[in-house]
Amino acid sequence: MKTLVALLLVTTTAITAQAAVTATDAFASIKKLQGEWRGPAMMKACRRRIPIYRVTAGGSAVEETIFPGTKMEMVSVYHLDKGNLVMTHYCMLGNQPHVKLNTRKSTASELVFDFDGGTNLNPRRDMHMHSVTLKLPSATKTGAGKLIVSGTSWEGGKQKSGCDSTLTRTK
Repeated sequence: MKTLVALLLVTTTAITAQAAVTATDAFASIKKLQGEWRGPAMMKACRRRIPIYRVTAGGSAVEETIFPGTKMEMVSVYHLDKGNLVMTHYCMLGNQPHVKLNTRKSTASELVFDFDGGTNLNPRRDMHMHSVTLKLPSATKTGAGKLIVSGTSWEGGKQKSGCDSTLTRTK
C-alpha cells in the first residue's frame, strides 16, 4: 500500500511539474501572438474585437491594443519583472489594473493572470479588470489556431462580469 501511495505521489508530482510554465516561457508565448487578430465584440459599443499584439522595447515588452482607433481603445503591456510575468492594463475607465501570471494555475497552453494591484482604483469599490486568461493557439497548427481571451471585471469588491472572446489571426 505504501508503495502504491508513493507511486501515485511521484506520478502526480511529475504531471504537475510538466503542466507548469515559467514566466520566461509564458512571455515567449505571448511574443508569438504578434500581429492582428479578429473576433466578436466583447462590448456592445464596439462592432468587433480587433486586438493588435506588438513586440516593442527591444523585445522586453509586448503591447496589446484593443479596439484600436475607437473611443474604447485600451492598451495592455506585458513584461518580465524580477522573474514574474506581469501586465498593466491602461483602461478606458481611467484606471490601470496590474495582473501577474499565476504559475501554479497556468500551463504552456493556458496563461492565467490574477489581480495584483493597480493605480487610480480602489479594488474594494471601483470597477476594474481583475483577471485575464489566454488560451493560446495550438503549437501544432501554423497560423490556424484560435486565441481565446477570457477576463473578469470586479466592482464593489466582487466579480461583476466575465467575458470570453475567440480570436483568429488575420496578419
